[in-house]
Amino acid sequence: MTATPRGAYPRLTIAETVAQLRGVGKPSQTAPLYSRLINRPVGRYLAAFAFRLGMTPDQVTAVSGTVTFAGILLVALVRPGPVLGLLVALLLVLGYALDSSDGQLARLRGGGSLGGEWLDHMIDCAKNASVHLAVLISFYRFADAPPPLLLLPAAFQLVVTVMFFGTVLTDQLRRSRSAGVRTPPEGASLLRSVAVAPADYGLLCLGFVTFGFRPVFIGVYAFLLAGSAAYLAVGLVRWRRQLSALDAG
Repeated sequence: MTATPRGAYPRLTIAETVAQLRGVGKPSQTAPLYSRLINRPVGRYLAAFAFRLGMTPDQVTAVSGTVTFAGILLVALVRPGPVLGLLVALLLVLGYALDSSDGQLARLRGGGSLGGEWLDHMIDCAKNASVHLAVLISFYRFADAPPPLLLLPAAFQLVVTVMFFGTVLTDQLRRSRSAGVRTPPEGASLLRSVAVAPADYGLLCLGFVTFGFRPVFIGVYAFLLAGSAAYLAVGLVRWRRQLSALDAG
């Protein structure tokens, strides 16, 4: 995607751009709690700054990936400690907020591109898999971990990989089958956002604050794994029912 000349858009203040982004952004009511209350609002401000700088969505995606993978490499290569945990959490949280801002910036500019969506999804896929691989490497190198402990990041990687593929595949199948058909929106409530919160990547990012305190981190990590596995189990049933309903229709 090529950069659009700065003069092609009206010169708006950050506050005006953020207000405009609220009107073109995806609805947050069905998003997990962290994404709903923190990540998308922060991403909105980052998108406004990127818009002022004349950046393209692909450029923001590239920055997001660079920041995120810097944090993931630190997890794998550096001995855990309190300072490292804070730095990793900061990088992952920033990378995740930028991941939200690229789509908001694309909608503000009038819509994204297939190439941009492909790049965003490819980086998301690599990120979801490699963060747990980095935890496994860290456990193996620095924790003198018994073999059962290594199963935690291995299981987490399996869960998020299946979840990511299932989400993308189901969405594509729904689009192809229900073109021109109005799909009822999912129920939106604060309770739902809280219920699906443990499966939110943003909470995993925050969890790395405890990375320097191994027993605490293992407990947090295991809790998020259990929440993600439960969300996946429910999602598999829901996705199958949705697609079966489209088949029947």
